[in-house]
Amino acid sequence: MKKQIYILLFELLFLIVATQPISAQIINTEGQYVDTTFNDNIDRTAEDFVIASLVIADPGTVLYSVLGHACIRMQCPTFDMDYCFSYESDTVNQKVLSFLAGKLTMGLFAIPTTDYCTQYCEQGRGVYEYTLNLPIDVKRELWRVLDKHLAEGIYLPYDYLHQGCAITAKNFVKEALGETKIQYDSSLYNTSRSAKDICKKQMENALWARFFCYSIASGMDAEKPLWGEKQLIVPIGLVNAWQQATVNGKPLLTKEPNILVEGKPQVANGWFTPMILALTLLILSIINFFWKKPYFDWLMLAIQTIIGCGLIYLMCFSDLCCTDWNWLIIVFNPLPIIFWHWKKYWALPYTIILILWSINMTIITIWSHTLITWSHIVLSMTFSLIILKQSNILQTYKKKLKRYENKQN
Repeated sequence: MKKQIYILLFELLFLIVATQPISAQIINTEGQYVDTTFNDNIDRTAEDFVIASLVIADPGTVLYSVLGHACIRMQCPTFDMDYCFSYESDTVNQKVLSFLAGKLTMGLFAIPTTDYCTQYCEQGRGVYEYTLNLPIDVKRELWRVLDKHLAEGIYLPYDYLHQGCAITAKNFVKEALGETKIQYDSSLYNTSRSAKDICKKQMENALWARFFCYSIASGMDAEKPLWGEKQLIVPIGLVNAWQQATVNGKPLLTKEPNILVEGKPQVANGWFTPMILALTLLILSIINFFWKKPYFDWLMLAIQTIIGCGLIYLMCFSDLCCTDWNWLIIVFNPLPIIFWHWKKYWALPYTIILILWSINMTIITIWSHTLITWSHIVLSMTFSLIILKQSNILQTYKKKLKRYENKQN
């Protein structure tokens, strides 16, 4: 199937850019053969000979779709050609371990627009089209660029930060424009935002996905400030920027979209959110601080160890992007279990570290930019109580209190 699509697109490439009469047969979107013999009745320099659009899909409910999707739609009405060039990866939910190991690959696919819209319709996600206001020669060049990248296959490493769908769509248009620059609105250069800050707003209706992303995405790439067009890493951000941008003094994108698929209302977050879970564990740890049931402590330490081992794997062994140094490794790590026998020596200092970590992250989150979520901070407080209970400070305090009471008597 892919081979047929490649052949189809390369044939179309020759149809568009050829300067001398040729004859060929291609298959249209309905699977019918179409005679494409060039003749003088076809004006291949007309602006509507090729139509280029930016297509945006609503955010989904699973992790890899919570930011939505962007692709380039190319049409040649004369020869009934209509394809969405979509930059995608292997199916993440079927290869979770490969995803965490950073072994997934991605590449450009050419999908008939009807098939492309059908898959989003089945998911209840809206699809919207914004026409690109580009000269005919640039649109033809854009199709050539897309064909070139299509031939590269799907062998590129999965990198949602540097080669995501919005970034590649932007780069395809830039490559087609050549030396002509896209003039963005000055507001895009007034402030900087990190990738985490940009994605945070897009995940308001997917709190568990945001919690998971903030748990694994870390390091300089995810947290460094981005300026100008480097901030255009999510589909809706690309649309907003391009609607205010110009090329050769003309608007780059139409203001109002053409609705290809009517989306269903997004389901709000349920009552069981990461913060509810974190607060529940904190309350239980406070109660257990006085009841001193060891089972709860061991359960929490097991959770801390398992998550810590996962973070160590991502930091040290995984090729997944944005998994360098992770601030959460201070909270989630296997060291408490490993050195449990000597807990009376390290429990109090480690508790102080966790408290200082929580205070520092709170200040950064309020006054600077988001490194983690509030749920992570609450979990840190939970573990600080559990570790504090293992120190001998309470026993020392009780002994002093008992001596004081004996003296009074």
